[in-house]
Amino acid sequence: MDSIIFIVDDDAMFAELMKRKLILRGFKQVYTYHSGVEFLNEINLKPDLIFLDYNLGDLTGIEVLLRVKKNSPHTEVIMVSAQDKENIILEAKKLGILSYVSKGHDNMNKEIEKAIVDFQSTILN
Repeated sequence: MDSIIFIVDDDAMFAELMKRKLILRGFKQVYTYHSGVEFLNEINLKPDLIFLDYNLGDLTGIEVLLRVKKNSPHTEVIMVSAQDKENIILEAKKLGILSYVSKGHDNMNKEIEKAIVDFQSTILN
């Protein structure tokens, strides 16, 4: 698949596992970033999909999401985070994320798979 996918997560191990999962699903252009600032320096590449953590250390996922939607409004974002405060999840949804996946929950892998399928259906339409 030719989609450009970015994984923005300060947890390098989680980001690498996500990258491997996506490559196994057939995606070829998958890039990882371990801070919000590092990612925003590359936003001009206009990724098709971003897996975005909330707690990035230097910026929040919401701050990054706002910049993404301003600079690349057609980029889909799946937030994958251990952050489970309802107001943050609602704010991310209002800003247009495709999906929210809770890290560490028993069904996390199923939710990630569903989010990938949802993304694939949006690019086919």
